[in-house]
Amino acid sequence: YERLLDVINETAEQARSLVSGVEQDPIARFEKLTQSLNDAIAEFLEGEPTPLSWPRVNIFVIELSQDHICLTGIGRLMNVFLQKQEDGSYRTFDLFGSLDQPAETDPKKPFASLICGDIKPGDILIVGTTNLERLRNELRIKERLTTLPPVSAAMEIKQDIESRGIPDDFVAAVVACCALEMPSGIASKVAEVEASKSTASINHLRETERDTATNLSPAITPLKHPGNETRFKAAARPVVARFLGLVGTLRSKLPQKPGGRTKDVAAMSSLRGMNAGHGSIFTRKRKRIAIVIGVVLILAIIGFSALRRNDRLAKAEAAWQTSYAEAQDNRNRAESDLVYANDSRARTEIEAAEQALASLDVTSAEHKEKIDALLADLSQMRTRLRKVVETTPVVLATLDNTSAGSLTAPVLVKDTAYAADNETHVILKVDITNKTIKRLPLPSGADAVVAGSLGTKSVVFTTAAGTFYAVNTQDDSVTTLATQPSGSATTDLILYGGRAYTLDGQNGQIWRASQSGSGFGAGQVYIKASNSPLTGAVGLAIDSNVYILMPDGTVSRFLSGGQEGFSLSTIDPPLRAASGIWTVADGTRIAITDPAEKRIAVYNKDGTLKAQLTSNDFTAPRDLDGDEATKRLLVIDGTRLLLVTLP
Repeated sequence: YERLLDVINETAEQARSLVSGVEQDPIARFEKLTQSLNDAIAEFLEGEPTPLSWPRVNIFVIELSQDHICLTGIGRLMNVFLQKQEDGSYRTFDLFGSLDQPAETDPKKPFASLICGDIKPGDILIVGTTNLERLRNELRIKERLTTLPPVSAAMEIKQDIESRGIPDDFVAAVVACCALEMPSGIASKVAEVEASKSTASINHLRETERDTATNLSPAITPLKHPGNETRFKAAARPVVARFLGLVGTLRSKLPQKPGGRTKDVAAMSSLRGMNAGHGSIFTRKRKRIAIVIGVVLILAIIGFSALRRNDRLAKAEAAWQTSYAEAQDNRNRAESDLVYANDSRARTEIEAAEQALASLDVTSAEHKEKIDALLADLSQMRTRLRKVVETTPVVLATLDNTSAGSLTAPVLVKDTAYAADNETHVILKVDITNKTIKRLPLPSGADAVVAGSLGTKSVVFTTAAGTFYAVNTQDDSVTTLATQPSGSATTDLILYGGRAYTLDGQNGQIWRASQSGSGFGAGQVYIKASNSPLTGAVGLAIDSNVYILMPDGTVSRFLSGGQEGFSLSTIDPPLRAASGIWTVADGTRIAITDPAEKRIAVYNKDGTLKAQLTSNDFTAPRDLDGDEATKRLLVIDGTRLLLVTLP
């Protein structure tokens, strides 16, 4: 982020120096500056190994030019723009809030929009960190800025903040537009410049072009008459030749000195090949200097490379620490969400932290140790988020030499448990206190029982064909109730409010039949509208609302035949083969069996996860009933009837 600020500062300085010498519209000039900033940031991000977290970035660029103010930026800062009116009062504007910012930041164009307007003498702008927003009225920011000079107002605000002893860091800047009074002579010159400033820069450019062309013309412009040059050279050759011939004649007539050197052409040629008579340019001193210079250059290159490497390592370390700090922030927010039972947001923060850690370098032993420690902490939080509770079930009955699916329809009535054994066509009645079992035969020719529910004085069981059998809780007599079956196949049964609700899983419908005499009347369609298909539903529960369970673990809630908005929170691992559901009107829980994961998922009525009941004794819990008063569940697990305590 510091390198990003350096890029923005350097680009702004370069762009400002390029456009400052050209008089043009302030908006057009600021648009060029903004475009340069966007291009520089995009190029910077392409070379960065770590992605930038834009929600952490709050950067605004402001240009003040005579009577104009132009603004662009990203993020959010506290700001107050006080515009002075003709009557001396001030109007307050949220200048930064007027800037149109997209919901998602485009890395190739982070500064997506800009605004420009007038700033007149007397106008005041204060910009600061967002924590100043909550103290805006207490610090009397507007009152001080409009009644005191800018410097005095800033000092009073600073002293007021320091006196409060707030441990936060505050940063703010105050900009005031003031009119300067100039002497009359300077004012007249300024007026003349103002009168001609619209064309001054263009005229200056043209004059520079003319001067350059004049100075370079002799060197770059060819001769217009090449024939004249040829004639000049031809005329010059005889004159030069005559002069050189005269010099040679005079030298030949000069007397030779005795003992003078004679020119031996062969010797001179051989000596010339050996470089004899000529001093070498690489003397011993110069060689030493060259060696020293070479050593210095090598050391400079090595030092520069080391500096660049250290700088690169320092930047990589800073980026690593920044990403690691973000992962720690995600972990801390997840911890807070767990405390306040915000499981979904805690799960999101944990996943964000794990993704941030996955992108970090682990070549350093210190880095690896930090990452492993934080990952272990996140793993513990995931375990807490799963809310796994170990339980020890009580075995009430076991059916030996019986197929796994023969035990069905659990019903818990205080200290008595009921279930159907379809292989022997009996109803099992188990005394929970002493685990004694009584077998109550079903009528001859009875089909397999699929579900059961507690009525007023009896426990009612139903077959897939819709035949009801009532077991009297007082004398244990078993009778067949008069019914008018509805639907293609019954999957589950609930007795509630003097009515029988049967789930037709094949057609995704519920049939509601009212009690009539010694049985129940014709069933009426209960579901009037559904937002999701219910075909293949496996379970039914009622607590004034009607809950329908699908095999994938989704639960739909209905009231008066219409579907309501309801969903269960995410569970780890997800429900894959849900088979039974239970709840009651005076309870606060919804329990679901998941034989695939050998567990019972317990939810609160608002859909949040309460606990995952697991046990080494579970083999495949597939149906259940419960008693909220005693906080116990009656569970069918394979060929066993278990009693499980609710958390």
